[in-house]
Amino acid sequence: MFARIEIDRSRCKGCGLCTSACPRKLLDLDVPEDETLQAFAVLPCQEKCVGCAQCAEMCPDLAISVYSKQKNEVTGRASDSFREYSGIVTALLVKTSCRENLFTLLKITSQRR
Repeated sequence: MFARIEIDRSRCKGCGLCTSACPRKLLDLDVPEDETLQAFAVLPCQEKCVGCAQCAEMCPDLAISVYSKQKNEVTGRASDSFREYSGIVTALLVKTSCRENLFTLLKITSQRR
């Protein structure tokens, strides 16, 4: 929808902090049947992600990157625009009931810059 999440399996240690940080509960841990292998975070339903980047903020290993589809940039821990983007996404989720409201909200947000 708004964002694309990438999880670097080589960095993920399977701590599960991202799963608790996701407000929409979209992240899971993939626990292999072989107990010698390490668990890692997965996002089975990418299209439901709104790009709030709370998972990336919580990840102690910097294994999660969130890419904004709207702005074509990295959001989250590595971006100066994280707070602004997160505010826009939150406002869209809370305040939009129809397409016209979405465009009005985007206009108001862009005028604040």
